[in-house]
Amino acid sequence: MTRSCAIIFSIFILVQPVFGAMTGGGGSSSTGSSSSSSSSSASSSSGASDGAGSSSSSNASNSSNSYSNSGYGNYGSKKDKKKNVFDPFERIYGLIRLEKFAAAHEALKFISVPTPSKQADKYNLLGFTARKSGNLKAAGEYYERALEINPKHIQALEYQGELYLQLGDIDQAKRNLEKINEICWLICKEKKMLKNAIDLALN
Repeated sequence: MTRSCAIIFSIFILVQPVFGAMTGGGGSSSTGSSSSSSSSSASSSSGASDGAGSSSSSNASNSSNSYSNSGYGNYGSKKDKKKNVFDPFERIYGLIRLEKFAAAHEALKFISVPTPSKQADKYNLLGFTARKSGNLKAAGEYYERALEINPKHIQALEYQGELYLQLGDIDQAKRNLEKINEICWLICKEKKMLKNAIDLALN
């Protein structure tokens, strides 16, 4: 019995360090695994965060570029403002392009204009549409009224000159050409148009 106990005790003494090593090694492996897992997780999390940050930065950049490319940056420029200025005669021009002179003439009568300059334009257009409709007497009266408001209204002078040619008064048409030359001594289409009309009437 005593011998058996001694043998068991001896075996226990020999085996104990092995169990200790196994236990310690297992703990270290577990810890290392846990640490490795945590590191991997942190790295993954950091990568995801960097990716999200990069994606956010990229989206912001694309958004900014699309705004610039859309042309909104030029919104309100002088050119756009000029294009967007209301012209009370826009519909009239459309009717004239369609050669609906009588309709344009009637529509003009109902247009209110805010300034003397626009008033002169209105009378000039009334004269033009009356002349194109065959009412030469009324056309002459409208041109006179336009030129009373603005004696330097080049278009009214040119149209009035054409009216004089239709009435056979070439001298008056030449006088209108002289007035246009005094106002517009450089190149202007009204001067060229009236000169060509006079030359045509003389030939």
